[in-house]
Amino acid sequence: MTERRIEVGRVAGPHGVAGQIRVKPYSKNPSGLLAVRTVRLSAKGGGETKRVGDFEVKTAKPQGGFAVFMLGGIDTPEEAKEWSGALVSVLREDLPPTEEGEYYVMDLIGCEVVDAAGVRVGELVGVEEGPAHDWLAIRREDGETLLPMVSEFIREVDVAGRRIVVAPPEGW
Repeated sequence: MTERRIEVGRVAGPHGVAGQIRVKPYSKNPSGLLAVRTVRLSAKGGGETKRVGDFEVKTAKPQGGFAVFMLGGIDTPEEAKEWSGALVSVLREDLPPTEEGEYYVMDLIGCEVVDAAGVRVGELVGVEEGPAHDWLAIRREDGETLLPMVSEFIREVDVAGRRIVVAPPEGW
């Protein structure tokens, strides 16, 4: 079975004098990220991955809009700086379970989107963050479109059944 990894943020740079790294999480609520015990850093250069490292998380704490990690094997600010800009990913199964009504984006991608009558609308291909709410990116026969992810339009999300029931606005 292939491992399922989820990209959760990017290394913003070193933090302090002990080799900690500052990570800018993609999520507005990074509490799940702070609970993981291992992370993978993937540094790119020239459009391709230059190096990859798996690290044990010694400590993790929130700070402003960032998560600060002390990772085993990164012991100096200079070593931490070498990972600046690296992508941060974790194993999907290492993330804590979601609360009722919360979902990991990777679990929604590929779900069939249907209307209340069960008629296929399209396939969910992404979720985009907005200032007030997130937007579902749905690939339909006539192209890709966005639907606000609010209770008025989203009737049911069945992750296990890979199906999202929507009630889009008139003329959508």
